Amino acid sequence: MNKQVVAGIDIGGTKIALALETLAGERVAARRLPTTVELGPERILENVARSIEEMLAETGTKLTAIGIGCPGPIDIERGLALSPTNLPEWIDFPLVETIKKRFCVPTVLDNDANAAALGEYFYGAGRGFRDMLYVTISTGIGGAIICEGNIHHGVGASAGEVGHTIVKPDGRLCLCGTKGCLETIASGLSIARRMRETLAASNGKTTEDLDRITAETVVEAVKKADETAQKIWDETIKFLAVGIGNAITLIAPEAVIIGGGVSEAGELLLKPLRCEIGKNVTMLPIEKVEILKASLGSESGVCGALILARQAVKKMHENVY
Repeated sequence: MNKQVVAGIDIGGTKIALALETLAGERVAARRLPTTVELGPERILENVARSIEEMLAETGTKLTAIGIGCPGPIDIERGLALSPTNLPEWIDFPLVETIKKRFCVPTVLDNDANAAALGEYFYGAGRGFRDMLYVTISTGIGGAIICEGNIHHGVGASAGEVGHTIVKPDGRLCLCGTKGCLETIASGLSIARRMRETLAASNGKTTEDLDRITAETVVEAVKKADETAQKIWDETIKFLAVGIGNAITLIAPEAVIIGGGVSEAGELLLKPLRCEIGKNVTMLPIEKVEILKASLGSESGVCGALILARQAVKKMHENVY
């Protein structure tokens, strides 16, 4: 009899991570594919499905469920990708139906931040905590809330969107339509933009120089004691501390796990962030809240998708018995 496995699919704007694991959590196969967004959702998912089929054949395993992490906004109940900003043609796309029709197994969808949070909670930096806030600081800023091992989805499955909490009411217009969201100041794209704007105002750089600036180059400049970069970084920390501090005050988690590309700055980010949050949070013992860097890196999303799949198998068995 073929060994039973679940599949995890972590869909991103530039890459898609796939993995197969047994019901006990043993990894049996993994692949990464370029997303190639210009292909459109149907052809992209055809590539995904073919890759899963190949992995199943190579390992001689039988698929029992699939978990999918996808950038939001999504409709979990209907299994739709609504309008992910980095997947421009995925408008009201029936993601779950397309995959389920191909494999005829239970298929579960959640947003990528929730999936990454699950991965960190069960496999990464969140292990051992009961309640956790996950914040990913990358191109944008996402978040997720886990209570006793379960994602708290809230109305419209929108809980945890710390990146779209307002930290500067008179600030820049966000893509979500509101002014002053945390994402407009402290995301990777926003850090780079603010650095470019500051340098352009000082007339010290050419357009070509400015175009090469990323959040990573800002971090490197901070390490070299660049005053302009330090000013941008300090402001980033200040507003992150407001947004994350407010979330801590509201939900009082045992841990805050920081993931995403900007988190690779490590203690350059976390040490001053802990200090600033400590100043902002006064309604609970902040020293009891661990603020840690995510430990799974690019694996967090696919690990979470695998957990979603295993939860679907468990639910199916509970319904049977």
